[in-house]
Amino acid sequence: MQLRETLLNLAITCVLVLIIVLVAVLLREGRENPVVSALPVPSAGVPGGGPGSLVGFRPVEPVFVAFPGTTFIDSQTNEPDAFRLKIGNEEHIFVLYFVDALEAAWTHPQRVAEQARWFGNTQNQAIVDGGMAAMNYVRDLLKNKPFTLLTRWERVPNSSRYYGMISVEYAAGKRAYLADLLLLKGFARVGGITTFLPSNDVRRMEDYLLELNGHAKRAKIQKQGVWAQK
Repeated sequence: MQLRETLLNLAITCVLVLIIVLVAVLLREGRENPVVSALPVPSAGVPGGGPGSLVGFRPVEPVFVAFPGTTFIDSQTNEPDAFRLKIGNEEHIFVLYFVDALEAAWTHPQRVAEQARWFGNTQNQAIVDGGMAAMNYVRDLLKNKPFTLLTRWERVPNSSRYYGMISVEYAAGKRAYLADLLLLKGFARVGGITTFLPSNDVRRMEDYLLELNGHAKRAKIQKQGVWAQK
């Protein structure tokens, strides 16, 4: 009986010692490897803005904000309807509302083929050639003519880009949105994302869309841009 009690006490003592050793090891590891909180990062596909908007993205404005001193930045990622602009010390890529411009590269062959069908089943190569001509047109226009960026900082889903409109003085005393000019040149089709117009533009969005479709029809009749290949 006494031997049994001695063995039991010894077993209990061993268990207690083991527990104390395990606790000490855990405490030491906790000091050597402190828990690091993850930094917040922007999530793809969430339009930024408003209360709780993600770190690093501008909040969406209720009305358009004008930036007349914007600079066009040459970039290999530029497209006729999506390009890099510099505002003060910041650089952002802006995507035009209302238009889907010709693809200037073979990066998205399915989109090239879709545009080829829309432009009267023209050749795919004609779309890319037209897209390159459109990109040169946009570059020359925004590098040599005064223009104003208009944006609400509405973010393109799944990217860090923003939507915007460009008001450009394409001729002395004459201004137009770049979307209009691309359509009239046969460099784009009506598409993409729509929005209400800036506060100094009295047209309704529906009326403006009718005008844009009229530009597209005129470009086809006059064989502008890619339509010249038909």
